[in-house]
Amino acid sequence: MTTLKTRQDWLAPAICVFAAVVWALAVQPVDPGTLGSLGLAASISPAVLVGVALLSVGFVLELRSENPRSWVLTGACFLAVLCAYGLPSLVEPAARLPVAWLHAGWSGYIEQHGQILHNFDARFSWPAFFGFIAWLTKVSGATDATVFLAWAPPVFTGLAAIGVHALASTVLGKGRGAWLAVWLFLVVNWVEQDYFSPQGLAYLMYLAVLTIALRWLCRGGLTETSVVSDGRTRLAVAGFVVLVCAMAPEHQVTPFALAGLVIVLALTRMLRSPWLAVIAVVIPLAWLALGAKEYWIGHLNDLFGGVGDLSGSVQQNVGQRFSGDAGRIVILAVRCGLSILVVGLAALGWHRLPKTRPIVLAVLALLPFGLVGLQSYGGEMLLRSYLYALPLLCTLGGAALATMIDRLQAALITGIGLGIAAMGLVTARGGNDAYVAFRSDDVRAVQEAYREASPGQHITALAGYLPMQWARVGEVQQLSLELKCPPGPDEAPCVRSLGPEFVIVNPAQDAYGHMLLGLDPGWTKQAVAGLESSGYREKLRIGDTVLLELGGTR
Repeated sequence: MTTLKTRQDWLAPAICVFAAVVWALAVQPVDPGTLGSLGLAASISPAVLVGVALLSVGFVLELRSENPRSWVLTGACFLAVLCAYGLPSLVEPAARLPVAWLHAGWSGYIEQHGQILHNFDARFSWPAFFGFIAWLTKVSGATDATVFLAWAPPVFTGLAAIGVHALASTVLGKGRGAWLAVWLFLVVNWVEQDYFSPQGLAYLMYLAVLTIALRWLCRGGLTETSVVSDGRTRLAVAGFVVLVCAMAPEHQVTPFALAGLVIVLALTRMLRSPWLAVIAVVIPLAWLALGAKEYWIGHLNDLFGGVGDLSGSVQQNVGQRFSGDAGRIVILAVRCGLSILVVGLAALGWHRLPKTRPIVLAVLALLPFGLVGLQSYGGEMLLRSYLYALPLLCTLGGAALATMIDRLQAALITGIGLGIAAMGLVTARGGNDAYVAFRSDDVRAVQEAYREASPGQHITALAGYLPMQWARVGEVQQLSLELKCPPGPDEAPCVRSLGPEFVIVNPAQDAYGHMLLGLDPGWTKQAVAGLESSGYREKLRIGDTVLLELGGTR
């Protein structure tokens, strides 16, 4: 009997270790230029996906044991973050996502000049993240902020998972539900807003403030661990105020998403100090009015023009995104499936919670989706709303899953189901990699353009999928031509009329045109041929990446 129990005790960690070994042996470098419309999942070994799935089985089996061991559960979560969120960093030759490179450049500008670049970009009006990275770059001795790009997603997600556990433990108590909330968060967080960005850091603050409010600042009955103590309450209030102040110059949207939740807590009389709701609203508004005045002066319509335009917001957030070739539609379907999974589990968990508290928790979980009706945020608000809703959706989902693993058969089914969802997560997060992942050749071509360009000259791309703006910010103009010259094989005359000194064309731009715009594969080669016949000359070619210079020599 003792031998059988010992074997059972080591079954879960053995499965997790086996999963990690299978994953590690199967991981191989991937050339982003060879990716199709199904993205990363179609170019890696199926064993990588199997390894990710097996982690879920081991995690659930450990939770089902009489005394689940925190070190096993923590280790499984660490492996899940590494295997799913760190996968692109390990298999792709350069950091992905153009905007991450841009953020590195803005941080570098502050490091070099000690101030923001005024009247340059609206996002510079929320400079806290860029200032922090400038400081971190300097104290770490890094050459520039690009060294942080590749590993930002697993770092941000790992820290967010800790925050979700703290929040779920507050609502559900320490036990299966809180751990399952973390695992659910890790297998449905496909939105990829954890890249090197202000919102990645602001999201951690969002989780911290929400946890502080529910654990120490709310009345009993809402959560399992609502602590009333004068000393702790004062400390919690101080932490609440400090974090709200820190969030205000960090990101445009996150402080207001948090403010909505705090207002609900105040209106339902759950918040013991209702004046904290005023703080949560006034501080970000004060920053918007004073600190970000360079942005809103002349842009009031951008801020308030979409308020109440629900149909327009839905069109930007859903209609315009649900397009592309067959492979991309599959990726979008997987993302929708993961979203439906977490919402369905949350509904089930809400139904099974004690009836003294579910209504407020349900409102808090769903409230972030109301942001879609207030602002389209360039078609990204639905993604942000989903992200802001995830912590409480996953908490409620964890409560549902906790009731499903009492019997061995049900636990295995739950573990396998979560494993399939984890495979879907890798597929969903890597679905855009054909055009958001870059080769080292792309970075080298941009470096050459930086070396050759004189102050005031233009370095451009036919579409916005190029690692640009990570150096010489404000000194040379760096932009995508897409808004002025619609991408296509006949784009050359339009580009020539604008006359940028440098044009860089890479496989990611070709993939973007083919998969999202319906252009024929290889359209960029025709565009390059047209540019070469209209005054541009090939300055550098590395593989399929080409740097063209106006009037240059071969």
